[in-house]
Amino acid sequence: MRIAALLVAGLLGVVPAAAQTLAPFTAEDMLDVTTLAILDLSEDGQWVAATTRRLRDNATTDHRRFGDPSYVAPASLEPLVIHTATGESRRPFAARLNIRQAAFSRDGRRLAILTATEDADGLPRTSLHVWDTARKALAAVPVTGDAQVSAGSDLVWRPDGSALLVTMRTLAQERAARAAFLAQVDGPVVVHTSEDPFLEWDGFRREDRIRTLVALDPVTGRTTGVLPETRLTSYRLARDGSFVAYLEDATGKTDYDVIFGTHNAVKRIVPGTPQAAPRTVAPATTLKTATPQWSDDGRVMAWAEKGEVFVQGVDDDAPRSLTPKPAAPEGATQAAEPVDGAESFAVSAFSRDGARLLVTSAKGWYVVTVATAARELVLPLEKEAARNPRLTLLDWTPDGQALLIQHGEPDRWERGIVRLDLATKQMTPIVKDTQLYSTIRLSRDAGTIVFQRSDGDRPADLYVADAGFTDVRKLTDLNPWIAGRALPASALVSYRDVDGTVLYGILRYPVNYTKGQAYPTVFEVYETFFDNGFNARAAFLANHGYAVFHPSVNLVVGRPGESWVKGVTTAANRLIDMGVADPDRLGVQGTSYGGYATVLLLAETERFKAAINISGKVNMVSFYTDSPRLGVRNTHAAEKSQDRIGGTLWEYPERYLAHSAIMRADRITTPLLNISGDQDPNVPASQSREIYYALRRLGKTVEWVRYVNGGHRPPNAVEESVDFERRMLAWYEKYLK
Repeated sequence: MRIAALLVAGLLGVVPAAAQTLAPFTAEDMLDVTTLAILDLSEDGQWVAATTRRLRDNATTDHRRFGDPSYVAPASLEPLVIHTATGESRRPFAARLNIRQAAFSRDGRRLAILTATEDADGLPRTSLHVWDTARKALAAVPVTGDAQVSAGSDLVWRPDGSALLVTMRTLAQERAARAAFLAQVDGPVVVHTSEDPFLEWDGFRREDRIRTLVALDPVTGRTTGVLPETRLTSYRLARDGSFVAYLEDATGKTDYDVIFGTHNAVKRIVPGTPQAAPRTVAPATTLKTATPQWSDDGRVMAWAEKGEVFVQGVDDDAPRSLTPKPAAPEGATQAAEPVDGAESFAVSAFSRDGARLLVTSAKGWYVVTVATAARELVLPLEKEAARNPRLTLLDWTPDGQALLIQHGEPDRWERGIVRLDLATKQMTPIVKDTQLYSTIRLSRDAGTIVFQRSDGDRPADLYVADAGFTDVRKLTDLNPWIAGRALPASALVSYRDVDGTVLYGILRYPVNYTKGQAYPTVFEVYETFFDNGFNARAAFLANHGYAVFHPSVNLVVGRPGESWVKGVTTAANRLIDMGVADPDRLGVQGTSYGGYATVLLLAETERFKAAINISGKVNMVSFYTDSPRLGVRNTHAAEKSQDRIGGTLWEYPERYLAHSAIMRADRITTPLLNISGDQDPNVPASQSREIYYALRRLGKTVEWVRYVNGGHRPPNAVEESVDFERRMLAWYEKYLK
């Protein structure tokens, strides 16, 4: 807490005069920020494959085809192959492409790259290439015939590099999928019936899983069948290449308990033995909707079901519990509540040799010996979750003696990587500082660490380090131009909500901030915020004299609406007390769930003088079942997940009404700008229409901006993206300045 306070105090001074000479960060600049995604790291750590992306090149999508199983959304990406020792970077392709997958061969000498495009009929066309890392040469794989590598295929090399395991679909399958989609959206007559086992859009979502699995020669393009056509969810090759384990979609009907829920059977097959039938390892009734974690050799899987961890080998006949639940009290048929002392466990990862498994619970991290189910607590956690460090397992060390963990302090920006020694149970920092680390990848021997890093205020770049972080090298300079732009400084701010719970939020100061001067402040809400990181919209607003704050809230099932009032208003008080926020010039905005929160806030408080709702819902009753292209998503969100209502509309009608801002629109006094995309499949634009017409009818100040071709992110073109940001700024300039 002391470090956080010092950080805030240090940032309250006057920005150095040198910042005055920098150019402002504009809406057009937002289009040119380059970000990077890591596709693969070779096992020896010598090569990393990545893609870079700019919004300017990726502003347009055909949202009308959302849910079309034959549609491959466009992407304009630049692939990079980087030698980690020298930093030399190569571009396998001269132009930007839609890169779907990339994978290094076991020896790191070749990189398979799958790309996709769309033909004149709107069908996907894929291409497979192999990049030779030594010769720095690209070769196309001559796949012929009606079948092609499916756009959703993984690229799995055989151990000797002789073939790639890929899935394939025929153009006839794509045409049939496209025709079924068009019949659903174009009619002229569309019939829906409960007699069908699947909601139509839920069924469409599974169509692209109908595919064959083949071994493809990367030189000749010849294919050898491994698995005939089936509904294939995923697959993996055993480490020694002796068999393929795969998940087969065996879902019998739409599952209302899991968004996009799939019941998978686990099967195995030996490639090269066409007469051999696949062996069922576990039927769909065993795993249900769980996705298993696999041992490194691919011979054992683990999963959790209702907080209990199970393991099963591919040659075993049945699963075995590693965390059996305590027996229910004598005479009880079924305990209504968990038995005293019972823990709810989740699966993390196997050690390299598969002999041990890391599992986690609210009490801590445990190492379980797979053979005996003996369990040892290696990292205890505090009962109060907020006091625990933020932990993410990166991997076991190859020798199984330690865990490598991404670590962050719970109350300050002190972040990095630590080593947890399993014998001593001591954590040793490998790197720990105020920098922001992300997308950390380890080589197989854990001797090379590739990661993205930023100071939290600027876009991240790619770095490489040795195991001890004694040699850290920068591999990319993705945004050299941004050094000439004025960017805001950020700080972590703590505050208490109405209930006294300590919460944290991220403050971006106005560019050229002067201590003692209060500024118009925009609160951007969603759920929980802690780590900073480059935020283009905040930078844009900060260059126009606004402070931007991302507050956290403590959401409670059944009463989520209260949480924003309790958390956001006290966050405003904190910034006012700090002398940063002007109490008479507070704005609030949010996107999607944040837009929903924004309008709910307006019905409870008049403190905000301007508000923007981007793609947020306002009527939980009409929204509840209004997700045709998302299957059960909207009902599930309300009942069991993000919306936190806690049950069905018929169980808790009063909760649905209480969390529908439209029902209390007469209380809203804040000028509200609504922005939506007409093709949004997530939150239908009709939600923005409802609040617009309601507030207009009530004589309130309201505006509704529709991007006719837009989706959940409303703008759908370069010029629309600029228009989008400028409209929001203009709204605040009008009502906060």
